[in-house]
Amino acid sequence: MDELLNDFLVETAEHIDAATMELVCLEKDPGDQALIASLFRHVHTIKGTSGFLKLPRVGRLTHSTEALIGALRDGAPMSAAHVTLVFAAVDRLKDILAEMGRSQEEPAGDDDELVAALEQATRRARLGEEEPKDAAEAGGAAAPASRAAAAPGEAHSVSVAHIGETVRVSVNVLDRLMGIVSELVSTRNRLLELSSAWAGGDEAMSSTVQTLSNITSDLQDAVMSARMQPVGRLFSTLPRLVRDLAYDLGKKIVVTTEGSDTELDRQVIELIRAPLTHIIRNCADHGIESPAERARIGKSETGVISVRAAYDAGQIIIDIADDGRGLDASRIRSKALAIGLVSEADIAKLSDSELFELVFTPGFSTVDGVTSVSGRGVGMDVVRENIQSIGGSVSLTSRHGRGACVTLRIPLTLAITPALILTTNGARFAIPQMTVVELVGVGRGFEHAIQYIHDAPVLRLRNDVLPLLDLAATLGLGRPAQEETRDGFVVVLRIGSARFGLLVETIADVQEIVIEPLVSALARLGVFSGQTILGDGSVVLILDPAALLEHAGLQRLAERPAEATTPEVFVPRAEKTRIILVKAGPGPLKALPLSLVLRIEDVPRERLIASDGAFVMAYRDSLLPIIPATSDMSLDRDAYPILVLSGAGQSMGLLTEEIIDVTDEILDLQRESDSAHILGSIQLGGEVVEFLDATYFMRIACPAAVARGVNKRHRILLVDDKAFFRDMLAPILGSAGYDVTTAASAPEALSFLRKGLSVEAVVTDTDMPEMDGYNFARALHALPGLADLPVVALAAQAAPSVLAAAEACGIAAVAGKFDRRALIECVGRLLDKADTAPRDLELRIMSELAA
Repeated sequence: MDELLNDFLVETAEHIDAATMELVCLEKDPGDQALIASLFRHVHTIKGTSGFLKLPRVGRLTHSTEALIGALRDGAPMSAAHVTLVFAAVDRLKDILAEMGRSQEEPAGDDDELVAALEQATRRARLGEEEPKDAAEAGGAAAPASRAAAAPGEAHSVSVAHIGETVRVSVNVLDRLMGIVSELVSTRNRLLELSSAWAGGDEAMSSTVQTLSNITSDLQDAVMSARMQPVGRLFSTLPRLVRDLAYDLGKKIVVTTEGSDTELDRQVIELIRAPLTHIIRNCADHGIESPAERARIGKSETGVISVRAAYDAGQIIIDIADDGRGLDASRIRSKALAIGLVSEADIAKLSDSELFELVFTPGFSTVDGVTSVSGRGVGMDVVRENIQSIGGSVSLTSRHGRGACVTLRIPLTLAITPALILTTNGARFAIPQMTVVELVGVGRGFEHAIQYIHDAPVLRLRNDVLPLLDLAATLGLGRPAQEETRDGFVVVLRIGSARFGLLVETIADVQEIVIEPLVSALARLGVFSGQTILGDGSVVLILDPAALLEHAGLQRLAERPAEATTPEVFVPRAEKTRIILVKAGPGPLKALPLSLVLRIEDVPRERLIASDGAFVMAYRDSLLPIIPATSDMSLDRDAYPILVLSGAGQSMGLLTEEIIDVTDEILDLQRESDSAHILGSIQLGGEVVEFLDATYFMRIACPAAVARGVNKRHRILLVDDKAFFRDMLAPILGSAGYDVTTAASAPEALSFLRKGLSVEAVVTDTDMPEMDGYNFARALHALPGLADLPVVALAAQAAPSVLAAAEACGIAAVAGKFDRRALIECVGRLLDKADTAPRDLELRIMSELAA
């Protein structure tokens, strides 16, 4: 019975989550019969299963709820009171299920008031009578007092909606598996060191250890995949949270989400739930204005809170933005002076971005009164503390009157992570690799040297002057007297928008480490985030880069100054892209955006099997096609680094000779290449680097997947919700002589255009969340002066529905995402036509798209 009950709790929680989402949507569109039918099925399923398990209280409540929804399904008009009543029933079910999860039996209780309200509403609906005006309040009063008193969103903490519900094994089993894999990784690392020390030239020993290492990596990936959950499970609670907040605050607010399929370790999702909820509540209370105020200043009465998740180099970035009033710098200054946080002399020197950092000070609040939602001065400091405790960071940007954006950067998992092993003054430490931008040698034998500005060490790196933090001095390990020239390495770290250098003596190793919590005595030091056991059995401490930055007081020095924007014309900032530099063949170094690289594998030569002019190798459960980065590569090495690229639903490997570096650069292709596999050349550190065209290799390795799917520099706006395609297509357009601005969503692109971004053409994906390419084209052409702006749509197939929708929306051309030549030709033809005559509505379908 216990097993059946647990299965019932898991499945019912899923039905309740889905029903909650549908209720929020139904409130916006009461006439959607498909939603009503789906809602009916969810409640009906719960009722049927509760009868089988002999749960009379659940059965009675779901029966009354089903009757009301059935009346609405049969054509009775829906009112706000009906939605509120069903919400009350769903909340009551959550309470009952939560208690059942604790006691393993149905709790005693009286639902007579709520059941009576549901039955009365059903009778009125059947008779066609209108609900009285106080019905909504009556339905809300039927909910338990404990739930009514809870702050919006806090009720979730007592529900049974766990993040791992879709995994049909116990979460404890997954955690135990992760622990076993962590121990296995530590043992693997130990065995690798022993084999290198003892095996000598024993090929059999080395091969066996390498095979075990590969199997360990595959097992680790499999267990991690089982623990990974889409962040959409977290986002699914936001519409209800925002609905309740809007009701309590008397505002009109909607929430939009993007990147719901982005996956995170379930443990991380649970840890960021509370910080995300607090930020949303701040947006609703402090950020979004009242409908009357918004109407007075020319805004829509309905405020928008946008939540977006995306991957970025081993981390996940979550942006929470609102279109409200933004932060008032003058108000923050006044409050900071009033509580003695900053002196008048110091506050005059602070920029707006530095002022915004005061928001994270404990006890700081600019709200005059305390509400049930916020205003107590407790919150943003806890948000930052919680995010930093899991190795993440929080940053805040705002424009007064235009809104604010909180950015969370968090690791994908807390269990195992790649790390650099550093040494300083004879001691070893680990630092998570996800925060490392690059390594720079300094002193004798290297081109860089440490310099001093007002006795503070700095490093001049290309166009930046980075503040330096001496790890030995910071940790009190002792250090020789200051020298103008010092030998060692600088680890360049990035925390949010801040960059600084960590001065160490040597880089001992790069390996995957198992993160263990600190003992309480070490935790109080504040600069360590955990500990790990290395392959040789020694214990090392894991450095916390964010805590080091704060401990040394480098935040202001490391922050990059915000670039001013011209009020009349919006000029987007040229953003840097993280690229990977590789050696392949005798010519210049080659480069690719790191976001295109799914994984880097060090593969023995014997695993590469020649096939059809290229190579394949066994990779997980399939064959991975391998293409050399250049045709003149030497193939006489024992092992090769392979960049695993993923796109169009398939993966391929790019064979290289050596990984040189990973760095952040502005992709300004200064010379277009005639070679099919080279987009063009960039200048990096005084050297020429050739930028590879990922689409060329994908067309060779995965032709079936790809098939599915100059004098005047014109500016192109590229809109795609996936960073993979933005990083792949932006260099293609740039190499053709266009200035490219990218947007991660249609609303972001429309925001750019409303602010005055001047473009000659738009290239947009058709399939995007929140607003697809067709509706984006309609909205774009409705903006003043943009009715004739050429739009090129990117589609996977030339289906009749795609062509008809494109033509109906004023889209001028359609091209394939992986068809480089067709895309360039489409954009060129449209811009040539726009330069010589008014644009005629034209729909051009490239023949390669259907190939």
